[in-house]
Amino acid sequence: MIEEHEATSEVAEIFDAVKRDMQVLTVPNMMKTMGVSPAALAIHWGMFQAVVAHLTLPHSLMAMIGYTVAEYGNCEYCSVNGELFCRNLGIDEDILAQVAQDLGNVNPQRVRVILEFSVKMAHDPKSITHEDFDRMREFGVSDEEILEIVLLAAHAVSADIIADTLRVPVETAVYAALGR
Repeated sequence: MIEEHEATSEVAEIFDAVKRDMQVLTVPNMMKTMGVSPAALAIHWGMFQAVVAHLTLPHSLMAMIGYTVAEYGNCEYCSVNGELFCRNLGIDEDILAQVAQDLGNVNPQRVRVILEFSVKMAHDPKSITHEDFDRMREFGVSDEEILEIVLLAAHAVSADIIADTLRVPVETAVYAALGR
């Protein structure tokens, strides 16, 4: 992990952008871990920026997809940070508890169908059927939104793999913000 005071000029520039754009006081451990490779950090940060800048889904839904995929994939780093991100966006704690404990009862139904699709796609993409796509469309999810959901779930899986493989530690401040 590269601490902020150890960062080369290229990494320091990205760290500054991360803090500014994410509106955080310190660089998240995921980014510090990626800072070992300026190229990997630039690619990871660029993907994050592109997702936020170009996707048309509401930020709250994007956050819930990331949190749900991490929760069901058992990625502690991404799950805990995703929960905090969801809370900061005003997502009700009861809904987040349902996502973690009983996804089948999440309401509204449209959100539940999207989250169930995201988990299924993230953990067994070959199991997705035409019926899964039809069910999404029954709840008013457009083909454009379906593609964005697939992209978001894939991005979340990628983050989970990075965090789990590199054993990225959860920030103490994140635990504290969640009351843990």
